[in-house]
Amino acid sequence: MIFDTWYTLDPGADVCTMTCPKTATGTAGSGRSESGDAKETARETQSATGPVPAASAQSTDSPASPKEAGVEARPVQVSIRSLAGEDASGQIWLGEDAMKRLYEGPRDYKVWRPFDQERPGRESAALIGLLLRQAGAFDRFLSPCLQVRTRLDITEEEKELWKKTGLEAGARKVRFVPRLQESGTALVIQTGYAGTELGLFAGGRLVKSQYILFGGRAMDEDIQQLVARRTRCLLHLEDARALRLSASQALWKGTNPLLEVSGLNRYGEYETVQIRAAALWPGMKPVIDQIVSWTGSLLEAASMEARELFMKEGLSLRGSLSACFGLPQTLVQTLGYPVRREEEHA
Repeated sequence: MIFDTWYTLDPGADVCTMTCPKTATGTAGSGRSESGDAKETARETQSATGPVPAASAQSTDSPASPKEAGVEARPVQVSIRSLAGEDASGQIWLGEDAMKRLYEGPRDYKVWRPFDQERPGRESAALIGLLLRQAGAFDRFLSPCLQVRTRLDITEEEKELWKKTGLEAGARKVRFVPRLQESGTALVIQTGYAGTELGLFAGGRLVKSQYILFGGRAMDEDIQQLVARRTRCLLHLEDARALRLSASQALWKGTNPLLEVSGLNRYGEYETVQIRAAALWPGMKPVIDQIVSWTGSLLEAASMEARELFMKEGLSLRGSLSACFGLPQTLVQTLGYPVRREEEHA
């Protein structure tokens, strides 16, 4: 007997994450997380002796498998760096391996994000297939199906692209679920890598929504430019992201360590780049200000009753930037409402 098991993919997150629901039946394999947002950071400097890649992959979850079909299982969650790379010979590398190869031959090696702007691109199917295998989706008696979390404004053309990609990755079925959901009355700030989706809900009904191109990528681009001005070295966006994560963690702790990553100098060679965590704040603040400004505009459409509820329960901050230093604080200081960070929605 073949059981349908739905694996949920969120292509809008910083790292490519796949989750198997708790109600999955069958025997799921043990998933292993290759990369996690909270632990993937730039190194604090001690001694620099060459190129310093963004921190290596670490496990963030230890999923359990059901002992037999029909028994409720803990959710399996696996994640992988949303990257693909190709060397001069045409060999393809995925995830953390794609980033590591960059430092070995920068002149003849290309790295890209298969889910750029939340659309499936080159090697998207290979990346999804790798996640499905890590999640044990092809184990005996399982028929993997893919559920894709999407923006509200996804087009039919994009859906067809995702269906084609999912089937190519080995999924038997592909369906879609909006990332922006709420059962009650709330103002939801769903942050992601490509952008941020804002939604005003009243009794579970969507009153107004807005998608803005301000998210993790825009922040990383600002950090990339800031570092280039200060050091004359160009960072890969993934290294700028590592600096963002490290700076955020340090600033939450009230520390200001010297961080280091590798940057490409004017001679086309990698060298160690050092910068203080606090010096990166000007590269983080513009995106934070934009998210806060657009949230304020959405609040204007809320009823008086809804605003009173938000004052008691807070605004719902979710997604990749929910733990970013400065975003929850600026929301509170500028808009005057409390904020609750809901990391389970990341």
